[in-house]
Amino acid sequence: MPEGDTIHRIARVLGSELPGRRLDLVALHDTGEIAELTGRTVDAVRALGKHLIIEIEGDWSLRVHLGMNGRWRRLHARERRPRGATVVLVTGEAAYVCERAYRAETVRTSALGRHPKLARLGPDLLADPAPVAEAVARARLPGYAGREIGDVVMDQRVAAGVGNVYKSEVLFECRIHPRTPVGALTDDQLTTVYETAARLMRLNLLTRRRTSVPLRRRATPSSQRFWVYMRVGKTCLDCGSRIERFLQGDMGRSTYFCPTCQPLS
Repeated sequence: MPEGDTIHRIARVLGSELPGRRLDLVALHDTGEIAELTGRTVDAVRALGKHLIIEIEGDWSLRVHLGMNGRWRRLHARERRPRGATVVLVTGEAAYVCERAYRAETVRTSALGRHPKLARLGPDLLADPAPVAEAVARARLPGYAGREIGDVVMDQRVAAGVGNVYKSEVLFECRIHPRTPVGALTDDQLTTVYETAARLMRLNLLTRRRTSVPLRRRATPSSQRFWVYMRVGKTCLDCGSRIERFLQGDMGRSTYFCPTCQPLS
């Protein structure tokens, strides 16, 4: 499930391989080959929240949102590519293929700041330093006080990058019930929420196997990687209570929590 840390890892890999290379083919699933980009050079690759931006000379960019199931693969240029790939970039003997992404499109680089999906984004929590104060200030804007923190922490307009996994894990570490209204939280509590989110995502930047639980708390290095996420009915690693789950927000996303460690006051 791609979240902010996943996109930054992808940007780091592609950013080490693509810039300076000439594109022999650029194709998108819904538009086919884009002849205008053939022969152009990749200028940069960067992450912005859950969006991957590939900048191409001539004021062009590709914006890719992986959604729930998207992934990138590097193949040999002569290898058979998966049918219906969302994005195909061929440069020399390498083909960079993105499958099952939610959205991919070309955008003028100079217009990225006005793009409706990007202009409304909050600060990226994986920026250095993490823009925690700005995230807290946005969570205090009118309209957020009555909303549940489990919903707001995933709102990309407040802070970009947090997804469903980190929502549950962060609020467990902060001992905050996901249904707590934002208006009931202090500035210090909100600061801790966004600091914890930034810390957990940064810890996972160098690994593809996301985890929140320290090694000393696991039965084996590979087990019990999460405190509460996907552990409904299992015992809490701190208190032994049963982990619970409910659907939250307009999209009905699963939220996991410990009713003992995270009481609703």
